[in-house]
Amino acid sequence: MLLAALALAATGCEAGGAADADGPLPDLTVDTEVTSTIDYVALGDSFSAGPFIGTMRTDPQGCARSLDNYPAFLADWLDVASYTDVSCSAAVTADLYAPMTMFDGNTARPQLDAVTAETDLVTIGMGGNDFAIYDSLIKCQDGAPCPVADLTADARKVAGRIEQAVRRIQKAAPDASVYVVGYPDILPTEGTCDAVGVTADVLGPVAEIAGQLNASLERGATAAGASYVDMEAVSEGHDVCAKGKAWVNGPRFRAGIAAPFHPKINGMRAVAAEVYTTITGEEPEVTEYAEPDPDTIVLNEG
Repeated sequence: MLLAALALAATGCEAGGAADADGPLPDLTVDTEVTSTIDYVALGDSFSAGPFIGTMRTDPQGCARSLDNYPAFLADWLDVASYTDVSCSAAVTADLYAPMTMFDGNTARPQLDAVTAETDLVTIGMGGNDFAIYDSLIKCQDGAPCPVADLTADARKVAGRIEQAVRRIQKAAPDASVYVVGYPDILPTEGTCDAVGVTADVLGPVAEIAGQLNASLERGATAAGASYVDMEAVSEGHDVCAKGKAWVNGPRFRAGIAAPFHPKINGMRAVAAEVYTTITGEEPEVTEYAEPDPDTIVLNEG
């Protein structure tokens, strides 16, 4: 049904974003011609939201959601008729169903409020914040004792949460195609580098747990009948140690580039390209993105 919708002609383009729990979802209008009738909703955590990449959205500001995240690229390349991005940095799967307290202390509505019976396409990228998995991995990377067995068990539990999330999405939008998006490689699977700051022996278990998390996302997606987008496979060789080929930022906060150990704009485009290919079976017709010099980045570009 989604592929059929891609071929239909439509005019006008509306987009919505998250709002406070007590208020309506804001309406954002984009004056672009579209070639499909797809109603697209993006759900997720910071790896979907894209904190500190280029220009940040303010609907709401506390989600640290970029105008240049992968849902934005995907919506553009698919020429969707409507696009609602409610991904929010620090989100866990529970925030799909209940209001979320954001970084600024304000409250975002449950992400699933954006999914309706008219929704045709849903991407969901989350699970790494559940059980504080990624926070624990960062501590392991910093040299703290790494509870590998506990983290592995927690990563496996995410499958059930993702399965439940997909089934809730399907209940709200029975005709929607759902795509669970995996996490790209952030750390090298072999060796190490100065950007990581620990030895390969320390890094090995951390990378292994990250792999277990992606495997869990895939199991949850498959169990609920959703499609899985494997970013681990295509991101090999683009981790934080890949220098000029890296899709992710290093340990330093870089305003306009990315949060520490999060995808940069080229990483977001890579994710969007993989999701696009999974949906359509074709590669997007886009040019390579040339990353701007961090000294000349414009944060509030009009």
